[in-house]
Amino acid sequence: MKEHMNFESIAKQYKCAVAAKYRPLKPEEISLIPSGKIFVSKKIDGELWLAHIEQDRATLFAKGGRFIKEGIIIESLKGCLPNSVKSLIVAGELYVQKDSRERVGDVAKAISEKDFNNLSFAIFDLIKIEGKLLPLNYEKKLEEIQSIFKQQKSNIKVIETKEVSEKNYLKDFYEKSVKIENAEGIIIRTGSEITYKVKPSISIDALVVGFTNKVNESEKVRSVLLGLKREDKSIQLIGACGNLSGSLKEELYKKLENIECESKFRHSSSDGNLYRFVKPEMVLEVKCTEIQSEDSNANSIRRMVLDFKNNIWEPLALTDCVSLIHPVILRERLDKRSDETDVRISQIESFLDSKQIKEKIKQIELPKSEVFERKVWTKNGKNGISIRKIITLKTSKSQIWNGWPEWIVFYSDFSQGRKSPLDRKLKTARSKEEASKIAMNLIDSNIKKGWIIKE
Repeated sequence: MKEHMNFESIAKQYKCAVAAKYRPLKPEEISLIPSGKIFVSKKIDGELWLAHIEQDRATLFAKGGRFIKEGIIIESLKGCLPNSVKSLIVAGELYVQKDSRERVGDVAKAISEKDFNNLSFAIFDLIKIEGKLLPLNYEKKLEEIQSIFKQQKSNIKVIETKEVSEKNYLKDFYEKSVKIENAEGIIIRTGSEITYKVKPSISIDALVVGFTNKVNESEKVRSVLLGLKREDKSIQLIGACGNLSGSLKEELYKKLENIECESKFRHSSSDGNLYRFVKPEMVLEVKCTEIQSEDSNANSIRRMVLDFKNNIWEPLALTDCVSLIHPVILRERLDKRSDETDVRISQIESFLDSKQIKEKIKQIELPKSEVFERKVWTKNGKNGISIRKIITLKTSKSQIWNGWPEWIVFYSDFSQGRKSPLDRKLKTARSKEEASKIAMNLIDSNIKKGWIIKE
């Protein structure tokens, strides 16, 4: 148990440290990289794993308490250390070697099926070394790794890295690696310790599940909630995007407002607005620089799966999912349908375990919401009695998923003589104190002279 905890801590700390130093870069931004010593390599489409190697044994391990202690790859790691090194820990990319480009989904499949013999390991960093001082900068670390792993094997190698001084070479290297050799991207390391990840943008067709509108421009979309269709026809949420052109914001609002529907699921945007859910009819093309299955703290990203029945959205369960990095809505895909072909989840299959994508999602039992406070006021007028109501609810559902608001404040205003007799507002809060403050502000703004509270 102690070994497991130590390895887990090392894996998580390293993952967090690496994530903090990575910067996504578009191919056209390569010229912005600072001058100096630059090291460039192809990006292998695999999983980050670490290897603990001793004279007579080896273990591959990764965040989440995952281990590989058997197979040809472990035999290849054993006994590869020189006499001067007792043990070391290195980081590398675990991948499945193929004639075509490797894919990260193949790694997850091989591990889930315990098919360890097809795995390869490309070493790119030195984390810990016994018997020698650990070099501080990447250049010296690379030299040390190359010295230790002189005799590379078919399934173990040090990542092929070139030192360059001319930034123009980087553009040529990118063109050759990505456009000709079909690599996932390139990795550029600099003396500043910042590592740049240069990849072509990724484009997927996603289903619109909900939207929010701008507060000061109520007839414009502020953001859209996106999903993909699983094989069991349920909808996997993949996140939200508010990066779209002004004309598209107006155009989408007019269409989405007309297909608004009910939902038993609540989801709040980053500014606290609740999404208005829509029928699963509209498809948008979304471009992003990267897709990740872990957050910056090296935790798995989990999102809700929904079901659409009888014109109502229902939450099913949380599953491991992804985040779209720097997403941009390009356009509405009028040529695409909201079916399991055009908005299929397999568009992101290479970033997730393919088995998990195919499994049928079972509905979880959600905690019931509780009325924390309810206040009603009435006022007599020439058109009859007007009613204003404020209800504060504790949903108790953020423990299931932190994207679900824990507190909701509902305000309604009914007046029979108006053109629109019933006006409603819904606000979310993260704490009881915040909910109480929202309720007090609603009272101060709307309950004036003549309103009588009902006991």
